[in-house]
Amino acid sequence: MVWPETAGFRAQGRKPQSVAIRSRVSGGDDVKHLITGLLLAGFLLQPAFAQTAGEEPEEVVVRGVLPGPPLWRISNGEHVLWIFGYVSPIPKDMQWESARVENVVSRAQAYLPVPDVDVSVSPLVALNPINIFRGVRLAKRLSSNEDDKTLADVLPAELHQRYLAIKTRYFPRNNELDGQRPLVAGQNLAELVQDEEELGSPRDILRKIDRLAKGQRGVKVINTDYSMRISGGYRALADRAEALADGITLEKELECFEWHVGRIETDMEAMKSRANSWALGYVDEFINAPLLRGDDDPCFNLMMASSETQTITELIEKADLEWLAAAEMALAEYDTTLAVLHIRELLNEGGLLAKLKARGYSVREPN
Repeated sequence: MVWPETAGFRAQGRKPQSVAIRSRVSGGDDVKHLITGLLLAGFLLQPAFAQTAGEEPEEVVVRGVLPGPPLWRISNGEHVLWIFGYVSPIPKDMQWESARVENVVSRAQAYLPVPDVDVSVSPLVALNPINIFRGVRLAKRLSSNEDDKTLADVLPAELHQRYLAIKTRYFPRNNELDGQRPLVAGQNLAELVQDEEELGSPRDILRKIDRLAKGQRGVKVINTDYSMRISGGYRALADRAEALADGITLEKELECFEWHVGRIETDMEAMKSRANSWALGYVDEFINAPLLRGDDDPCFNLMMASSETQTITELIEKADLEWLAAAEMALAEYDTTLAVLHIRELLNEGGLLAKLKARGYSVREPN
């Protein structure tokens, strides 16, 4: 199961006593071999930006060496935290001019990387070859429609025609989505279209920032990850994954699928425009655009109303507290710190920047 910005979980043996499944900006499909990848996929939904499309000329994705966004400045007296806000998608193969970040890194004593969430299970469960094989089969079943039905069988006729129009335009010979359940097919549809529209992941830019900061002598890397241990054997985890998948009604899946279709139909030019604005260093378009979160996002709502609501809520809340604690420590101890966050956290009224502001820190937003 693949979601915006976090193309999956990646299994990593970070500690001898556990195997961690980690959310990332991009990742591999080996998650599909692990049960908890399906179990917690909902946490990784990244709310996007909404904008009503008008009758405008087709947007062309910008190319060349581009400055990227300005930095947000948070201060505590003389101590300053600079935040690089990334978005996804961005213009594919964008060549980023990193002078702004390099200038901060040259003066920084600390660095807060993109926060991750680690969900660990016992290696006796995750690394058992039998469980891996069973997990692959389970993931395939939970990602497919019952009784081998296709999207043509489960989508309302009008919605299926809209899907076919997109398929014909962007990937007429690719039939892989036809057997997937709407919840999975919708996200994969969005990713296929974004790729065809020359939009891609910001992972290369984030990796460059990571190398710059970690390669600077004297810079302390402050961990902002949050780890959760999921207990239970294979059967218990599989039962939870099945309860999650089976508890999602077709009605809710169709709402999520139609949301993806509608964004492709009406928001693609605006999406490219926002990617261009970010690449060129403009943030006004983001500041003026409403954020999709909670009540506005049927795919996020679907997971937040699932059998794993408590787990997802705990992950969100505790991960936020982990990052805030790291940021406050940096603001208390270091003259200059660089951090990297999704722009959602900088613009949303419930985001991490708003929470820092509520704690009394001075915030200067880009002009």
